[in-house]
Amino acid sequence: MSRPQTQAIREFILDCVASSPRSIARQVAQAYGISRQAANRHLDVMVAEGLLEQQGYTRSKEYRLRRMSTLNRELRVTPVLNPDRLWDDHIAPVLHDDRPAIRDLCHGAFCELIQNVIGHAHAAWVTVSFATTARHVDIMVGDDGRGIFHELAEKIGVRDPREAADLMADHANARSTDFPAARLLLLARNFEWLEITSSGVTLTYDAGPESWSVAEGESAGKGTKVSMRLGRGSKARNRINTRALEEAFSR
Repeated sequence: MSRPQTQAIREFILDCVASSPRSIARQVAQAYGISRQAANRHLDVMVAEGLLEQQGYTRSKEYRLRRMSTLNRELRVTPVLNPDRLWDDHIAPVLHDDRPAIRDLCHGAFCELIQNVIGHAHAAWVTVSFATTARHVDIMVGDDGRGIFHELAEKIGVRDPREAADLMADHANARSTDFPAARLLLLARNFEWLEITSSGVTLTYDAGPESWSVAEGESAGKGTKVSMRLGRGSKARNRINTRALEEAFSR
């Protein structure tokens, strides 16, 4: 089997596993006209390389993308907390081989979240979580502050956090830049999804319909949690909206 075909099969496997963990060997065999035994050999190699995790046996096998890099840190919020240094020390080396657009987007979004905590959250602690697979980058930043929707409601003069979140979603869907947190909303357009949970409300961006929605979230408590997922690999190559990226960074 030629090297280009082997690489194409590996990319196909990663895409299949990212969307559905079962019947992978059958899908590979049908797509490339090879036997299931040959398809399973590709899968076994990728498990051995640490790209995939296998569960079950024979026809009940399931595969999942293996988390290859993880970071979980809880940091005290002080004026000297430096998001760029945190990025350079712990995250940048993991994304060293990714395209510059992916590195820039993750760096911009990560630093924006940390700066928001430092400047606006009135928080004592910030929690940072970072993980990668062969197809995704997952970032979470949480704090124990007053909560973004509570702060936003006071700033724009509305009654409660839910109303503030609804207005934020309306402006985001209209792609308005004349609203607090506009930079983060612009950056979000490049992610598969992004969730902001605070004050019992969750604001979600879904790249499928390219829309924002608001729903009741976790029980109301202190702070804000922002979770985001960025795609990597073949299906994500054309997703980066460079215009939105440049517009966000120019703000």
